[in-house]
Amino acid sequence: MSTVLATRAVPVGLPGLVVGQRGPGPLPRSLLAPGVLLLAGVRPGQLVDRVAHDAQWGPLPRPGLPALIDAAAREHLVGAGGAAFPTDRKLASLQGRRVALVVVNGAEGEAASGKDGVLLGHVPHLVLDGAVLAAQALGAPRVVVRISADRPDLAAQLPAVLASRDDPVRVELSIGPSAFVAGEATAVIRALAGGPALPAELGLPPALPTRGLRRGGQVLLGNVETFARLAVAARGLPARSALASASGAVAGPGVVELPASRTLADLAAAAGGVVGEPTLLVAGGWHGRWIRWDGVAAAARLTHDDVALVGGRWGAGAFVWLPGDLDPVESLRVIAAELAAGSAGQCGPCWRGLPEVAVTLGHVAEGRVPRVAFEALVADVEGRGLCAHPTAAVAALRSALDAIGAVA
Repeated sequence: MSTVLATRAVPVGLPGLVVGQRGPGPLPRSLLAPGVLLLAGVRPGQLVDRVAHDAQWGPLPRPGLPALIDAAAREHLVGAGGAAFPTDRKLASLQGRRVALVVVNGAEGEAASGKDGVLLGHVPHLVLDGAVLAAQALGAPRVVVRISADRPDLAAQLPAVLASRDDPVRVELSIGPSAFVAGEATAVIRALAGGPALPAELGLPPALPTRGLRRGGQVLLGNVETFARLAVAARGLPARSALASASGAVAGPGVVELPASRTLADLAAAAGGVVGEPTLLVAGGWHGRWIRWDGVAAAARLTHDDVALVGGRWGAGAFVWLPGDLDPVESLRVIAAELAAGSAGQCGPCWRGLPEVAVTLGHVAEGRVPRVAFEALVADVEGRGLCAHPTAAVAALRSALDAIGAVA
């Protein structure tokens, strides 16, 4: 395993979470080093202004919708917020329809993810280029950049960025709550339409109602990273790299962009190396999968498929190494409670089911009750929520039980 073992004077913890007597670990919100594509040549902490952006990337192209769809398909672009839905298919589904709005979703509700904030804080013009390109191709008159209230740094910086541009469509900034599910696609759309920042029922089309708005119609909502990659692809350039957040038992939590041919061991090394001897890795954030941190996992390349082959999930590209000196069962309890508390509270599987699952999970992990008790509760939660949160949470917690059992 090529991971560099690091030392640290203070104990590490989980990002933003208190486990036992251990305080919350740092959030992975800093850019650790210049990247290889989206963040190529970018100095950590330094915003690339409009002049430097234009010098690097050239003028904004104006492809029609068919050409933009082809560019996304050629580079196999997928949503980078977790669902990994093909971007070309999303664009094609809106062809011939009235599109009222393009939303750049930068509301990262999960403490383990920081890549969208890093992109908006360093290369916002690349992100905005992608959104404006999509709006032009779809005939949408308006773009909204959505961030959460726990990013005052972005809220202070982005208005000047928007003012420095001369886009053919209106581009606005919107700030919403920092709750876990407030960044879910339908929650963002509901909030922009004047409703609560809560998920809508699965299967509802992403459309803005005409009531209370000057113009209703369909919505294209995409992740910050997705729009940045779309801007690169539309310029006819290869748009592939791996952008990931690393936290937990690493010396320097943060965000790094590496070639996709590199490995999870390289990601850990880029974050200063692992601290101590972690035996578990949460791949994909709290909605991801728990896997053993061993030579097999360390050698997995930084792609969706390779991470899946070792039992993980890419998700939003968030990876958390669990500190080896923390009780994994106690860590699981805290994370399960965090997932339960992060629900929208709109339906039984969330407001009642997830808390019961979290409590039972701890008993199962301690060996006090059989695994079947957990699975019985899961049957009343999985696939039954108004949104995907309870099902995703259950899948993550199930993988945690399996992983803890494997290393016990």
